[in-house]
Amino acid sequence: MSGGQRGRSGQGGQSTESTTSTMSTVILHHLGIRQLPVSNSSLSVPVVPGYHTAASGGYRMDPSRYRILIRGGGELASATAHHLFREGFTRILILERRFPKAVRRSVCFSEAILDGRATVDGVTVVQVRTLEGVEEAHRQGTIGIMAANLEKVIEQWRPDVFIEATMLRQNWGLQRSMAPVVIALGPGYTAGKDCHAVVDTVRGPSVGSVLEDTGENLESRPPADIMGFTDERSLKAVRDGIFFTQLKIGDKVERGERVGTVVSVFGIEDYRRGVPIDASYTVTARISGVIRGLLRDGVPVKKGDRIGDVDPRGFTDDLDHLSDKSRRVAEGVHEALVDMAHLLSPAT
Repeated sequence: MSGGQRGRSGQGGQSTESTTSTMSTVILHHLGIRQLPVSNSSLSVPVVPGYHTAASGGYRMDPSRYRILIRGGGELASATAHHLFREGFTRILILERRFPKAVRRSVCFSEAILDGRATVDGVTVVQVRTLEGVEEAHRQGTIGIMAANLEKVIEQWRPDVFIEATMLRQNWGLQRSMAPVVIALGPGYTAGKDCHAVVDTVRGPSVGSVLEDTGENLESRPPADIMGFTDERSLKAVRDGIFFTQLKIGDKVERGERVGTVVSVFGIEDYRRGVPIDASYTVTARISGVIRGLLRDGVPVKKGDRIGDVDPRGFTDDLDHLSDKSRRVAEGVHEALVDMAHLLSPAT
């Protein structure tokens, strides 16, 4: 990454909640925010006496006032929503597809689309079907999630902050005009052109770093090396169909072992052309390890979709918690948001 990179860089092997807490404390101190502990809870309530910038001249910033719209409900999007919610940005709406494609489902808010509710590390998301339902979810102290048209939601809900977190690795039409503050995760977007800031998502010393208004973008890079494995850790669909499996996250697999089956779905025209309507193929593990992520049984997939993820280290003790990497990315989003607070209307 070039000289336009700004802000903190995560340390590849460093952990955990202490890193998150330290980063949050630094940001809050920079803002002049003190934290009041909530009785019987680890959650702290940010008390914001005032935030001043050269661009704004000074105004009061109340995190709970701003509407945050996050596109995507996978792990990085969920970590971002979780972190911002804990930092006082309680008016959050997540947009997801009708059949979520997140594989680390135990730490993804996207599960609420199919289950109605999901809780990750103490923060709860509930499915809503209308924008009125979003406000009710917020009154109940939860985050809302829905499968809805993006353009209509932006037009009717009018978010103050839009966070692109689907990790498509290419610009599908993201524009800075979609909200007063627009932040994108990962490669495929140009800071200052497509959005106000881009946050690095690749595990390593730069994860969580922020590019702001630099005219630069992140290069697409292969997955981080774990015990000598990169792309081999991923299980992907080789053609369209419906994925079926009897395994679950946390199960151990050996190289070459069957993980599931994708059954292709064909129309009448395909049948007339002689395509076998029961065509299917087996999805097998390319390495030995523990299934860290896996799609639900019965989910439709497209060619190239990630179906699962195998961790060669064999760890199973952190499958139900947000990873250090995702937490650092979330901190980067928070850092970018704080630095661009002058673009938001002052709280009344």
